[in-house]
Amino acid sequence: MRTIEQIAIRINKDIIKWAQRHEKIVVAIDGYTGSGKTSVAKRIAELNPNCLVVHLDDFIEHWEKRKQMMDSAQDRSKVFEHNWYRYDAVKRLVKAFLIGRRKIRLKVYDFDKNGFVIRPFDISVKIVIIEGIFLLHPRHKLNTLCNRSVFLKTNPRKAEARHFAQEKKRWGDACLPEDHPDSYFRDFRVAYERYLDRYEPEQRADIVIDVDD
Repeated sequence: MRTIEQIAIRINKDIIKWAQRHEKIVVAIDGYTGSGKTSVAKRIAELNPNCLVVHLDDFIEHWEKRKQMMDSAQDRSKVFEHNWYRYDAVKRLVKAFLIGRRKIRLKVYDFDKNGFVIRPFDISVKIVIIEGIFLLHPRHKLNTLCNRSVFLKTNPRKAEARHFAQEKKRWGDACLPEDHPDSYFRDFRVAYERYLDRYEPEQRADIVIDVDD
């Protein structure tokens, strides 16, 4: 299995090449939960100080709205695929970056407080990296604002094991197992499998990296 360091160095080399052709560039890093998107993006930003990393999870909908959507949905997996995140807020950030603004303040989700807070973003950089799942979905207009894209390919079961280990470490006994009746993970898996089969994000990405290699 490749290390986070190896993957980040590889992607950063491509980003440097891509950035030479653009005044400003937006790069998407897509992949399954547990594929290492967040850690890779953070390490790239450490390697490349001209980057701002935007985490899609920071733009998740409020927990009350998420619960309401899931409780009322005929197909809960489609909520994950289409409505789980506040894509419009991310688009605002990207558009402000592209027109040359230097800062923007946006509402983001604080998981410790279980609510929104306001966070300033320094967008005076040359490169914005957005990391998150479903970023290459053709329905989401956000992907049309990305100049380049990376897909982190992984074995779903291995990725899920890594994800649950991380969640257990963070939340302890409050972490719900997959078979718990209040767990949404089975619906999330259905959404991701449909995303792979129907929309083929690997084919849409500029580079694909198998993290299990």
